Amino acid sequence: MPLYITVSTGFDVFTHAFEAYIHKNTPPYVKLISLEAIRLVIKNLPMVIKDGKNLQARTEMSWADTIAGLSIANAGVTLPHGISMAIGGCCSNIMHGEALAAVYPEFIKYTYKSSIRKFATLARLFDQKLENVSDNIVAEKSCYLVSKFLNDIDINCGLEKLGVSVAEITEIVEKSIELPDYTNNPRVANIDEVTELLKNSYKY
Repeated sequence: MPLYITVSTGFDVFTHAFEAYIHKNTPPYVKLISLEAIRLVIKNLPMVIKDGKNLQARTEMSWADTIAGLSIANAGVTLPHGISMAIGGCCSNIMHGEALAAVYPEFIKYTYKSSIRKFATLARLFDQKLENVSDNIVAEKSCYLVSKFLNDIDINCGLEKLGVSVAEITEIVEKSIELPDYTNNPRVANIDEVTELLKNSYKY
């Protein structure tokens, strides 16, 4: 598989798992398997990028994809997936994982205060040294840690670089709100907030 497709689809696996984890209607067993999928992506995606022939890392990514898929099948996705699907509908040249990567840093900033414990859990999967730090502090660090991960896997760029025009933002917002995914986010965005999120995701 080409490197950039590996990166894009690999990050999509991460988002499936994380959004299932924070989904308003997540059953307990989905919380368990989604966290395992996140852990596997954090561990293995950088390894696969470094060495595409690392079959053990690719096997673990495949398993992460499987259980992340089970997670969204039994819970669902949230705000960024609705936005990224709308981006893909308006701009067919943009890969789904690219669109997700473009909006994820701002999505994390927008949402983390509404689900402190879960975002703190995410941050600790990136950095075990945060284990004994308070949840409030650690949850805020999730913003930096997700952005750093995107930088590390070389997919951290704004919507402008992907080719989205400012004029297309309004259409993307409208189509995002037509989908139900945003209502399952821990913090439910209104149309003005989705617009602001996209504008903040335009340039990095």
